Amino acid sequence: MSRVQSLFNKWTTELQFMVDENMDALKEPFFPRYFRMGPPKNNLTYATAIGRSRIEAAASVVEHGSEAPLRSRNYLDLVSGKVASIKVKRKMDEQEYRDWLTLQNAQTTDDLMKQRAIELIWEDVEYVTNSVRSRVDIMAAQALSKGEITIDSTTNPDGVVPGTIDLLVKNKIASNTLTNSTSADRRWLSTNTSTATPIADIQHTARQAWKNKGIVFDRVLMTPEKFWIVQSCDEVQNLLKGFVGVTNGSFNPSLGNLNAYLAANDLPVIELVNVRASIESDGKLTSIDPWADKKYVTFVPAGDLGVIHNSIAIEQVAPVENVDYAVAGNVLVSKWSQTEPFGEFTRGELAAFPGLEAADQMYIANTEHQTTF
Repeated sequence: MSRVQSLFNKWTTELQFMVDENMDALKEPFFPRYFRMGPPKNNLTYATAIGRSRIEAAASVVEHGSEAPLRSRNYLDLVSGKVASIKVKRKMDEQEYRDWLTLQNAQTTDDLMKQRAIELIWEDVEYVTNSVRSRVDIMAAQALSKGEITIDSTTNPDGVVPGTIDLLVKNKIASNTLTNSTSADRRWLSTNTSTATPIADIQHTARQAWKNKGIVFDRVLMTPEKFWIVQSCDEVQNLLKGFVGVTNGSFNPSLGNLNAYLAANDLPVIELVNVRASIESDGKLTSIDPWADKKYVTFVPAGDLGVIHNSIAIEQVAPVENVDYAVAGNVLVSKWSQTEPFGEFTRGELAAFPGLEAADQMYIANTEHQTTF
């Protein structure tokens, strides 16, 4: 495809200035709450993001004279592979450009034309930037909820499908471990609110981690749907009765009141994770919840939990003639036109993958299954 200057080149020559001036207008992504953006690298592999030493350390300890366990080469090939770029492109077609020409030919002021041109440019820049960062949000939420990232035909219908990439979170526990009980009625389910004991479970899990592993948890991440079950449990409402740090006693088992109780008892507080994303397939949008499943809650330490590893796009090193560029939150935005077939294009690109630096300090608990994760 031959690229020529943007139809809006009168204004796109200042594309970076436009991005810098409007960064606050972009959708706030989810991932910065838990991941910091790392410095761009020249090359990025899954092994780099997961941690090569952690992958290599995954070998088993066996008795002298015992056979070495056979590991899957497929997984080793996968984690040593290069991280694919996240890309999205938006097109202004011929009819949309005709509408723009009609506006140009109307009796309008230069200021009005400039304003409308900037609106058209920014609409596409905003779209591609938000779209790329939304993909990072999906991966970040999957990493936190299950310690795995799945890129398959459902979550990535028009791209590569490497499958499930394990981030090597070793502390994954089922509800019998979470509750220190084999009783099925202790599971955090809407049908068990009279018998479930989420506060005792949080206390047990946190205490065991402090005692056995030297880990101090700061937060318990869960979906709003899971919290609604927690706040309706008899145990929670009874504990809040008469607690001086709450408002309206047992009649208001709100997140704020429950967290006041947890903090007063030196326990990790609850933090709600509410992230949504849309996947486009054959022109149709489907809304998804990137948190793997509401049944998972994740105990995490304070501070950043990982790094969004990323690499420099090739066109940042070797820009293409007639293409205008800008960087918006590490996303490379490029804008150009072509004559046959006609189109004005805006593209967003970022090669990125989350690495869980706190993987060994996290507990991921399945609160709805008694014996299996």
